[in-house]
Amino acid sequence: MKLLMLHVREFWLQSYERNLETEPQQQVEKSIDGGAVLAWVHVEPHDLEDEVNTIRKTLKNLKWHARKVEVDQIILHSFAHLAAETAEPEASRRILESVGERLEKVGYIVHHTPWGHFNEFRMHVEGPGIAKVFQEF
Repeated sequence: MKLLMLHVREFWLQSYERNLETEPQQQVEKSIDGGAVLAWVHVEPHDLEDEVNTIRKTLKNLKWHARKVEVDQIILHSFAHLAAETAEPEASRRILESVGERLEKVGYIVHHTPWGHFNEFRMHVEGPGIAKVFQEF
């Protein structure tokens, strides 16, 4: 698993085009204000060997970062470009959905970028070093 977590003051996205034929075409535009952790998540094949542990570590890192930057919103974005090997799309989706559901159960507001689509982004990333954290496990 690779996680690039950014503390964003504001975030805007618009779906650009579908990149997975299994997904319906969507036109989504969304703005998120008030601060959030934007997590670029890369699920790798080895993460599927123990999904429970993968999800646990992902939650631990996301909650830690959200506490450090004092936000209650988390944006989950599947980003399959942080490593050479990538898990199958459905497995990645399953993990991201599980992470999102578990975060919501403990009080976080969770946003997902459109699955299976390329997107346009506009964001304001905060300046302190803690605003930009990369984790690999």
